Amino acid sequence: MPLPTFMRKIKKTLMKYLPSPTWPWEIISGLFIVIIMINSLKYFSKDVSSINRPFFALEIIIADLIWGIFDGWMLIFTNLLREGRYNKMISRIKSWDKKLATEIITNELSDTLISMCDEKTREQIIDMVFRSLSSINQDDLKKPRISKDDIIAAFVSTFFVFLPCIFILPFFLLIDNMDMAISVSNMVGLALLFGFGYKLGSCTNRNKTLTGLIIMLIGLLIIMLAIVFSA
Repeated sequence: MPLPTFMRKIKKTLMKYLPSPTWPWEIISGLFIVIIMINSLKYFSKDVSSINRPFFALEIIIADLIWGIFDGWMLIFTNLLREGRYNKMISRIKSWDKKLATEIITNELSDTLISMCDEKTREQIIDMVFRSLSSINQDDLKKPRISKDDIIAAFVSTFFVFLPCIFILPFFLLIDNMDMAISVSNMVGLALLFGFGYKLGSCTNRNKTLTGLIIMLIGLLIIMLAIVFSA
């Protein structure tokens, strides 16, 4: 069943700033944070029923947001470094002879779809890139700076890391029995880890079921360690 038009627009916007496989991995990292914190209750408190749940849920939200903001900032910082590196690379291409310059371009394109083309096509593309970059005026190279798209991408990254709180915390807060609340939260978390692990496998052309199971088993290991150390 196709998504409604407004949902497709939202999805398209989110994917523009945080394409696959980055977004499922951000959600998975947020899930790990929530699962670790919920299960830490058994380790740090012998009487989990005495925990102030709303306050602890707020701590989980803050932890997820802090990690999301850190992740978003690292995304911006990485983009700045990449732009600076590209500027330096263009300067080298302009100043070096064609053989060395084409070697640089070849190395840069080796991890892209172009590497899947036949040799003749690759040589043509590399030559086109060389001629295009060589024609750039040195004065036209802009100093790396934070753009509007960088800021939006950082917010989108933070949103994806925060998303697991929306999925799991209602179960943690609304189930009266604390042990049951933790158990249900764990089951929901493991199901989500499998689901987004499955999606991660799909995005990276890996075995989807196996990827989902591996990610889920990591979450299960975290839960088992919490049980063992709290015994």
